[in-house]
Amino acid sequence: MNNIIRIFLSDVKRLSTNVVAVVVIIGLSVIPCLYAWFNIFSNWAPYNASATGHLAVAVVSMDHGVELGGVKVNAGDIICKNLKENKTIGWKFPGSDVDAVEGVKNGTYYAAFVIDRDFSKNMVSFIGGDAKHPEIIYYENDKKNAIAPKITGKVKTAITQEVNRSFVSTLTKGFLTVTSDLEGAANKAGAGNVIDHRLNTMDSDLSTCVSIIDTYISFVDTTSKVMKAAKEISDEADRIKDSMSSVSKSAGSAVQSAGKTVDTAGDMITINMNRMGTELDSLERTMDDYFKDVDKAVAVTNAELESLKAAAESTKAAFQTIRRQIAASGITETAMVKKNADAVEKDFTVLDQDMSALQKANTKTSKDANQSYKAVKADIRVCRKDIQRLSDTYQNTVAPQLARSMDSVKKSVDDVRDMLGYSDSSISELAGMLSSYPDMMSLGKEQLKKSRRKVVRMQEELHRVMDKNAGIEKSEQYRMLMRLLSTSPEEVAQFITSPIDLQIHPVFPVKNNGSAMAPFYIVLSIWVGSLILVAIIHTKVRPIPGVENMKSYQEYFGRYIVFFLIGQIQTLITVLGALLYVRIQCIHPFMLWFAMSLTSLTYTLLLYSLAYALDAVGEAIAVVLMVIQVAGSGGTFPIEVLPVEYQKLYEYMPFAYSINAAREAVAGTYKRDYVTCLSGLLVVLAVSLVIGLFISIPCRKMNVIIKKSTEKTDLIL
Repeated sequence: MNNIIRIFLSDVKRLSTNVVAVVVIIGLSVIPCLYAWFNIFSNWAPYNASATGHLAVAVVSMDHGVELGGVKVNAGDIICKNLKENKTIGWKFPGSDVDAVEGVKNGTYYAAFVIDRDFSKNMVSFIGGDAKHPEIIYYENDKKNAIAPKITGKVKTAITQEVNRSFVSTLTKGFLTVTSDLEGAANKAGAGNVIDHRLNTMDSDLSTCVSIIDTYISFVDTTSKVMKAAKEISDEADRIKDSMSSVSKSAGSAVQSAGKTVDTAGDMITINMNRMGTELDSLERTMDDYFKDVDKAVAVTNAELESLKAAAESTKAAFQTIRRQIAASGITETAMVKKNADAVEKDFTVLDQDMSALQKANTKTSKDANQSYKAVKADIRVCRKDIQRLSDTYQNTVAPQLARSMDSVKKSVDDVRDMLGYSDSSISELAGMLSSYPDMMSLGKEQLKKSRRKVVRMQEELHRVMDKNAGIEKSEQYRMLMRLLSTSPEEVAQFITSPIDLQIHPVFPVKNNGSAMAPFYIVLSIWVGSLILVAIIHTKVRPIPGVENMKSYQEYFGRYIVFFLIGQIQTLITVLGALLYVRIQCIHPFMLWFAMSLTSLTYTLLLYSLAYALDAVGEAIAVVLMVIQVAGSGGTFPIEVLPVEYQKLYEYMPFAYSINAAREAVAGTYKRDYVTCLSGLLVVLAVSLVIGLFISIPCRKMNVIIKKSTEKTDLIL
């Protein structure tokens, strides 16, 4: 023991009497703490906005925008505007995507976001059924820095999530705002009543559609019969009197004119009224030709009078068809229309009576026949005048109502088709033709019947939907919907975009990244300080005057005392500086110092023992151990993410126990973890003693051989 003390006092005397040695010792005591403090400072808050705000990230919007309801919306410009107010990243806004990408390549920007030109358009593309995902192209420069891409990558994720959140929030808010009208109607009349009313309206319109088609089918038949009868009248006139050929041609021309009018006119009822006027004109001209020679005793034959009466009856039948068409259109006759129509009916009745009187008068004197002829002629003019008045009234009152009714029917056919998922093209054609008489007539009788069957089938399926809808207000789904609609749209939108309320309860919280990294850098600085010691101070003890019979263990412990004291000074300065100068978080300051003091004892003894036993080889082993532990001790990355080789070596690394013990002091202790870590260091301490006291003995000869070999080179110490 005395020799150990003599060796230590001799070392202290030689160091204290040499100015250079004193300066070196001071340097050895201070250098490790500087290593720890500077690294802690550099890692103090690298992820705070004050630091990441200096990372240059480019954003370029190529978005052309989209027009919604007459309003121009540009989501890309909105994103850029919001980012300009965001200070967590150093956002830059170059003029083009080319400049942004070039900036990433040359290192001006760490990353770049380029918003696609169709971003807004694709954002709302789901409305048209052809949904396309809007694109933001992300460029990053991984070469410039290893950590920066990780930070900008988090920003990339945050931007995507923010855009998605804003989109869902806006969409939800808009949907609930629009449907609030339904909620208001439900409070007044019940949502079931509102839906029932719409379904009943569609059902009524489909019934009207069937009636309209029936009318068109009937009209096709009626038109064919009327035109056939007109032709037969014309043929009969040809056979009765060849001299009347011009009259027959006139009647045939009238029939052809009516047929052409059917093909070109836009309103079936107006067409028929015009045709009636034409037929009355033809009837009047034929009568004029028949009775122009009646005073010259040229009697009109009974067959000719029958043909005239048949023509009058045909015109009357056409008028009755018109009244049925008006009724089938679903429009109630106005008072004026009814008055005019009744007048025409009365005119035809009078005309029929006078035509019968004419037949009787024709058997009497020419004077009687001539009087009856004039009465019939007057009847025709009155009837033609009343028909024209009826046509004008219809155009001004009924026709506009009929157009609106046809629009309603067309819309209902479209709605029912979409609701039931009909894909039959004939239904689409029918819906498009409902407002156009010539188009409807062009379908033909058979096609009209086919369309009628399809509309009836649609109505039957609509009835099934109406049956299912009955009693909707009593269903649980309805009550849930009403509760949803009664909620504030803003609250629902906020909830849907963030349905989870994440409650954060930190366990052993650390207030900044520098404090979290402090255990690693303090431990590393202690190892570095110990390594410098064994590199600068010799481990071998030379003969000392007055000290005789020195044993190897006396040399070992005598010289180590210097290593131990300098190591403790290094540790004390480092820990006090971290606590008082750097001001790291530390819940248990004394425990931190004690753990680091034991760490210094362990590391200085381990490295001293390696150098004492193996000389230069031991120093090299110390460097290798430091390199392995810096990478694989879990000081920076979790040990679980490191390669499996490091995971297997982890529990044998002194760093692991020192760092974990320091973390217990910095962030708070858990059960016996602190003591367990210190126990691990004691094991390393015991191993160090074995190396220095026992393994060193057989290694002495090897060290001498290595020493002599390196001295011959005159290069290696």
